Amino acid sequence: MTPQEVQSKTIAWLRFPMIIGVLLIHSYNPIHPKGDVFVFVRNLSSEVVARFCVPLFFLIAGYLFFYKLKQFNGATYREKLRKRASSLLVPYLFWNLWAIATYVVLQEVFELRTLAYGPVDRVETWQIADYLRCFWDIRAPHYPLVYPLWFVRDLMVTVLLTPLVYAGIKRLPHLFIAALFVAWIGGFSFRVTGLNTGAIFFFSIGALLSIQGRNMVTECRKIQRFSWVAYPAIALADTLCKGTVATTYLHPAGLLLGIVFTFNITSWLIEKEKIRPRHFLASGSFFVYAAHEQMLSQIRKTLVTFVPDTSETASFILYLLPLLLTVGITLALYYLQQRFVPSLSRFTVGKRD
Repeated sequence: MTPQEVQSKTIAWLRFPMIIGVLLIHSYNPIHPKGDVFVFVRNLSSEVVARFCVPLFFLIAGYLFFYKLKQFNGATYREKLRKRASSLLVPYLFWNLWAIATYVVLQEVFELRTLAYGPVDRVETWQIADYLRCFWDIRAPHYPLVYPLWFVRDLMVTVLLTPLVYAGIKRLPHLFIAALFVAWIGGFSFRVTGLNTGAIFFFSIGALLSIQGRNMVTECRKIQRFSWVAYPAIALADTLCKGTVATTYLHPAGLLLGIVFTFNITSWLIEKEKIRPRHFLASGSFFVYAAHEQMLSQIRKTLVTFVPDTSETASFILYLLPLLLTVGITLALYYLQQRFVPSLSRFTVGKRD
């Protein structure tokens, strides 16, 4: 298996687990947890391990944007924007439109006020500007109506900045990445919704590797043994030190090493033929990501009436069962879509060339 094949299969295999990581983040519920073991497991999975999934998505997006690109000019830029409009903008608009329609029907037709997309004003009070803000920042602090799609929004904004990213990497690669690192680690904010320092930083790391013709798996393996030892230690320390000043340093280090660790362990397992990419899971990962929010929330609310959160076992059930049911249901819906109306996928998951 060539390095390029290993890298391609590693990226394909990681798509679905990274989405599970996002669901783990959204499964975090700090209200009245029961038991020290549960609190530790929840914090380790949702607040530490799963947290590098979003940066890894940005990094891979940056790598693939410039992959095998021989030159970057106006024509290339326009073609890239056209493709990203199909793969990012179209599903972004679709899912937010679906959420608006759901929100209106539930409130205005069925008069259900609790089945809504987060702390948003009732639709009867909306002005035209509020409908438009559903696509950008209607939910506090700065989220679209389908709030997990902030990632897609910020990625689209970052894609618009790719001429600057390309110029910075071609002219002053080390200084450019170092400046972005300082901005990210220092918590610098542009105070403009969609302009995300972390997104630009991790996207640019991927872009750097791609523009310079490097293989991500090969680069990560340069510190393979170190990552296998260091990341578990940092993840454990980050979990145990949650809420203290130590996490200020441990958490960013864990994000960076977690990405390297994940590439190393996944590529190793692929080479050993212990795992292999599943097309259905990889292709359906975006559907699960876009459709999960309300389902996860409502399943959890429903389960609470049957499983009162009065014990550690109940806490584990209410933490994991909604996630498993949500994944199962969304994958089933995606299967039915692909089986009976496959043309709908251009709107729900985007068209990818």
